[in-house]
Amino acid sequence: MKPKNTKERRNSFLKFLLLFLVTVGTIVTAVYFNFKVPSKENALLKNEAKNIEKEMNFQDDFSKQMTNVKRMIDSLDVPGQNISYQNSLVSKKLVDLQGQIPTKDSTYRYDMYTHIVNLYVELQETKDKLRDLKDAESTIEEYKEALDNCKQDYKEIQRDLDIARRSSN
Repeated sequence: MKPKNTKERRNSFLKFLLLFLVTVGTIVTAVYFNFKVPSKENALLKNEAKNIEKEMNFQDDFSKQMTNVKRMIDSLDVPGQNISYQNSLVSKKLVDLQGQIPTKDSTYRYDMYTHIVNLYVELQETKDKLRDLKDAESTIEEYKEALDNCKQDYKEIQRDLDIARRSSN
């Protein structure tokens, strides 16, 4: 004897089975993402933290080297220095500093580091020009003294000439 509602029972069982599988699948997917996504996110955050730490170490080293270059540039003002040798050391240090800038870095940071090195190059050139102008300053003072002497001689000669013209009249 077969029940009359076998087809309905089978349909109900299949609907139940389908809903059960969808529910279990949803729960398994939620648990999977709950554990898998944070681990990937954690790995990404660790990688980013490592990159930031590497950047901070580079900035610290870059800062120390900039301070060293600044001291070298300031030492150009000390009397008795071999200026050409000191300039070559500063130039070599600036080239090394430029070479250490990571090119894989973001454009903003790369440009920032490059601008800093360029500013130090300009500072070195300005120090050289200033030293040359100090030499020109003493030359200008000598020329002013010579001009004052010439003016004084001119006045004396002019006075002698006026006296000679009056006496000849």
